[in-house]
Amino acid sequence: MTRIFSKADEESKPRIDKDSVAKFFQERAQKAESVGLTRAVIYQDKHPDLAEKRDAAEKARLLPILQLNSTLRVLDVGCGTGRWTEELAGNSAYYHGIDFSAELIGHARAAHPETADLRFSVAPAENYSLSELDESQPFDRILCCGVMIYLNDEDVASAYRCMASVASGKCRIVMREPVGILERLTIKEHFSDELEQSYNAIYRTQRELEDYMTDTLFASGFRIVDQGDVYDAELNNRAETIQRWIVLERA
Repeated sequence: MTRIFSKADEESKPRIDKDSVAKFFQERAQKAESVGLTRAVIYQDKHPDLAEKRDAAEKARLLPILQLNSTLRVLDVGCGTGRWTEELAGNSAYYHGIDFSAELIGHARAAHPETADLRFSVAPAENYSLSELDESQPFDRILCCGVMIYLNDEDVASAYRCMASVASGKCRIVMREPVGILERLTIKEHFSDELEQSYNAIYRTQRELEDYMTDTLFASGFRIVDQGDVYDAELNNRAETIQRWIVLERA
């Protein structure tokens, strides 16, 4: 395992391998039938109660913040197995979930059959548009949970740029992201005994994530209007990282 701590202003920051990340999620999709759709994307394979508690706590925290109603169009970026689909589709006019993993999208479609108002697409968080999603109208709400840790720096900026490009004039964006508490932490090719898989991720500080918003979301008129911790200390259960939520709206 390689654990690398670095400062946000360092010129040469560690990167993670895209193919390794893709392989990780392909294996997670394969495990979904044995560990369940929730644990497949929240992990905690050997502690199912913790996975379920985290899922419930996240939804209890974020669902009111999304401020959904029956007129809104919702985009779920990094939807995975469709963990949020029922809550989002059931409280809006239209739902579209996207994920770069075709295997995870396959599970999502099986669990939530597509309709005229509920769709899934295979698309990476850093490269999509309304036309590529076969959409003609922008989205009023965007939810993005735990995606940026699997992207290299240039792709984080691209992901934010994509969100801005598909957002309506009064769009509210809600993000949930694990962040480094004091400094950036990069994990490369760590074999997790819990998951029995190799793991790669970049835990940036919130300040670093906001820096990538400057020329993307902020330049498109978005501003951070609210933020906070997702879990209490018991559910967070990490010394160096913490789960944060951030809300952005156009100013």
